[in-house]
Amino acid sequence: MKKAVISVGHSILKNGMCTSASGVVNEYQYNKALAPLLKVYLEKNGWKADVVVCPEKKFASKEEEKSYKLPLINQGVYDLALELHLNASDGTGHGAEVYYKTETGKAYAQRVQKKLAGVFRDRGAKKEDHLYFLIGTKPAAILVESFFCDNKGDCELGKDMKKVAKLIADGIAGK
Repeated sequence: MKKAVISVGHSILKNGMCTSASGVVNEYQYNKALAPLLKVYLEKNGWKADVVVCPEKKFASKEEEKSYKLPLINQGVYDLALELHLNASDGTGHGAEVYYKTETGKAYAQRVQKKLAGVFRDRGAKKEDHLYFLIGTKPAAILVESFFCDNKGDCELGKDMKKVAKLIADGIAGK
């Protein structure tokens, strides 16, 4: 049985500031709610899944998030590590994109992107070699930018979190 770890991007710092983007919806809060749904859908597809969320109000800076997450992920035995994010711009950007670094990650990224592109504008699966999550994890990794949190149209499409979670899970499982 394959196993994935789902990481929620960003956190809330000691000072109460959230390190994520915020617009029509808050990126961190959205993905914190999405992660358990994604876990359920992955498990329905025959995968095992763990969820990693940074403890809130523990870290003084966003750099400490990395020091918390990467060891947790790398001490586990996973086929895939994925981190959930939402994109942001000036309110005019829209669509989904999935980042990867390795060829194995590329296969997962392309399948997830294809599913998300059935609902959101297709911004593509993109190779990226400077994001700490992609370069710091031992398993194949993808970083999912499901939609733009500051675009009203995207946020309307993303309201159905169960649908978004199922799209991502089905993409990972190759359904």
